[in-house]
Amino acid sequence: MNQNTLKVHDLNEDAEFDENGVEAFDEKALVEEEPSDNDLAEEELLSQGSTQRVLDATQLYLGEIGYSPLLTAEEEVYFARRALRGDVASRRRMIESNLRLVVKIARRYSNRGLALLVSD
Repeated sequence: MNQNTLKVHDLNEDAEFDENGVEAFDEKALVEEEPSDNDLAEEELLSQGSTQRVLDATQLYLGEIGYSPLLTAEEEVYFARRALRGDVASRRRMIESNLRLVVKIARRYSNRGLALLVSD
């Protein structure tokens, strides 16, 4: 038996077909329905959950930055000169060390919402 051949019992018995053998359908069924209150509440809960995960990840990242060692004035000059010469590791060390200042400022705004923090 050919794999593309349909058995009669595989067809929907209630389906209507046009003269070309194409299944007819109700176009009104394609119109989007308005979301119910239950759907909106579920969507709001899902968005709050994703916001909470983002905030958790942000807090985790800010905590990790706090472990970067501070540079002394001499180290800052040393790494700055090396970074200007193209040393990627020195540039990265300076960036990570200076992020501690950013974290300190960011913690002042931690309870005011992420959007406000980003805009500052």
